[in-house]
Amino acid sequence: MTCAGAARWTEWALRLSLANAFLSPVSDRLGAWGPHASPPGSWGDWHHCRIYADRLDWYMPAAVQPAATVLATAGEAIFAIALITGPRLREAAIGSGVLLTIFGMSMALTLGMKAPLDDSVFTAAMASFSLAVMTADHTREHPRGRTS
Repeated sequence: MTCAGAARWTEWALRLSLANAFLSPVSDRLGAWGPHASPPGSWGDWHHCRIYADRLDWYMPAAVQPAATVLATAGEAIFAIALITGPRLREAAIGSGVLLTIFGMSMALTLGMKAPLDDSVFTAAMASFSLAVMTADHTREHPRGRTS
């Protein structure tokens, strides 16, 4: 396999694993993984997700917290779809990294540093930023209209 081929496979693996990292918790919030606190589910519904999110968003005014949870969930879903389908891939990767970094920092401030480290939140954020760099490099190597 060539370096270019390996890079394409690596890019796809990053795209799919990051998309899954967003889609799984979104589907958990909607009850797709089962009811609250039952394996394999975690939140199991929107109510329990909001309890957790409000705890992490302690620094926001209470009136803003519900909207923040909706926006974060919408962002996760949109980034996941964009990572899979590919439009504006670089921007989706950067946005994913920013969202994950904010989430990791909120977890660290609320639950302690061990929580985001155990959940590999910062690893996923760095994977997102790495994907953005790979995508930018790929664009430089293959300018629009040129395939070789």
